[in-house]
Amino acid sequence: MEGSVSDVLLAILKKHGVRYLCGLPAAQIGLVMNGASTDPELTYLTTRHEEAAGHMAHAISRITGTLGVCFATVGPGATNLVPGVAAAYADNIPMIVLTGQNHAREIDPSRDQLQSADQLGLFRSITKWNACIHHPERAAELIERAVHVAQSGRPGPVHLDIPCDVGTQLCSYDLDTVPPFQLPRPVPSSDEVRSAAGLLASAKRPLLIAGGGVVRSGAVKEFRELVERINAPAMTTVMGRGVLLPEDPNNIGSGGLIAGQATLDASRQADLVLAVGSKFSTFNPVHKPPVYPKPDGQKIIQIEIDSESIGKVAPVDLGLVGDARSTLQAVLEMLEGSDLAIDADWLPSTQSYHQNYRDVVDSSANAKVVGGGSVLNEATVARAMSDLIPEKAITVLDGGQAMMWNTTFIQPSDTHIMLAEPGMGHLGFGLPFANAAKLSHPDRPVVCITGDGAFGCTIQELETAARYQLNIVVVVFNDSYWGMYKPFGEMLENPNFGTKLTKVDFAKVAEGFGCHGQSVTGIDELPDAFKRAMDAGKPAVIDVEVEYTPHPMDFMWNEIILHDFQFPVPNKISAVA
Repeated sequence: MEGSVSDVLLAILKKHGVRYLCGLPAAQIGLVMNGASTDPELTYLTTRHEEAAGHMAHAISRITGTLGVCFATVGPGATNLVPGVAAAYADNIPMIVLTGQNHAREIDPSRDQLQSADQLGLFRSITKWNACIHHPERAAELIERAVHVAQSGRPGPVHLDIPCDVGTQLCSYDLDTVPPFQLPRPVPSSDEVRSAAGLLASAKRPLLIAGGGVVRSGAVKEFRELVERINAPAMTTVMGRGVLLPEDPNNIGSGGLIAGQATLDASRQADLVLAVGSKFSTFNPVHKPPVYPKPDGQKIIQIEIDSESIGKVAPVDLGLVGDARSTLQAVLEMLEGSDLAIDADWLPSTQSYHQNYRDVVDSSANAKVVGGGSVLNEATVARAMSDLIPEKAITVLDGGQAMMWNTTFIQPSDTHIMLAEPGMGHLGFGLPFANAAKLSHPDRPVVCITGDGAFGCTIQELETAARYQLNIVVVVFNDSYWGMYKPFGEMLENPNFGTKLTKVDFAKVAEGFGCHGQSVTGIDELPDAFKRAMDAGKPAVIDVEVEYTPHPMDFMWNEIILHDFQFPVPNKISAVA
């Protein structure tokens, strides 16, 4: 085919399954916008802020399995994309980031034009690969390469910078002339698989961990089979949630560190840890010293598709570079007929830890608020939400304290999708994620649970939800604090730490955006409020007044702060570690 660079860009994206493009209208990216908005095969979505476009593209990639695309204009548009792109990079989510640019003659060397920015430099550290399309003859090659890099190996966002004059120039695109980019996925050697199977068979106290790579590679079935074969305790990271079912007796926690004391104790008592598709991020209780020292005699096996992630965070004894699904299949085959040395008391002891933790969180949900007033305990609301959310819902847990409690009580399943953004720990991604989920799956209930601080970061996207008539339900845990950071100020004995927020009536704010709004002050009001919100036929916000409620795993964050960040806290706090 022959057309403008912008035409060829959209044609290649469509060929690779792209259906959604999210961004803000502007001049330098105008041709791409024009083509996307007039193409019946594409869904063109405009947001109120570029950050939200990045988060929406992230969510679309995860929910649909196809590449999400976000776009922005030069300068301030590109810089506003950074939070959403950085979050996708941290969570290893494949997506395409497009930025308009000034005329090619004005950017190399820079002529300091209005809104000019070094956009390649800006995105280099938060994308797998980026390039500027300086000449139309290379456009098709660079676009094809971008699509391949985003989805190969450990996935992630890629960035293409398009000078506005180059975007208008003609170029040709012929599939036969584009260099092939597809490379075989890595496969561990049979000796490595044999070593892994041998270590698993000889372990007395093995612990299995499923990360996001298990989900991305479609290895859920294989991971569950391995858990059943060994009959060992297993857990998931935040990105691996849903790999293990809540009712699975081998499941001792979902969500890494915030999964509970059982996962922490098991990680320190296990003589073998097998992590699949996990890079051992902060939420994983198997991490780097000194906060999480590797126990004496413990061996760690890490299965990862990216060789650079092997042993990067946690010291490993055996690293297998390969796709999670094919590698697990090979390990299962190697284990056939093998005798296992697992201690018969190992699984029951971890199950006991897990039940003790569940009893603790239930007691938290039953407790009154500290001040004894009429406002609600966060744990109480989270437990109630776990009963209200429909089984086939897509639930988004925004960052912050609300995520801590709701990830404890609300468990995903084979039909209930749960989304979070743990890699970067963003606040405010929840609403854009919910919008993307409803746009791509209009037949499924979509619920976003957020805190008042996080909700305020992207609240303008209520207008986006209203404009596209998205019947999402947003539940706001409103405690008038930056809840995650409130204890920090108390630890430092500093009342001016900056965690107090002004009380906002989010129900009235929602009504101002043309949405349904309702306030809840009593737990008995929540079921009826939630039903009305689900039936509203438009975006709905439920403002729930709560009091900050410490999570049982909050002490772990204190350990991280004390050891890793070396906060100059008063001496009385040192006992926490």
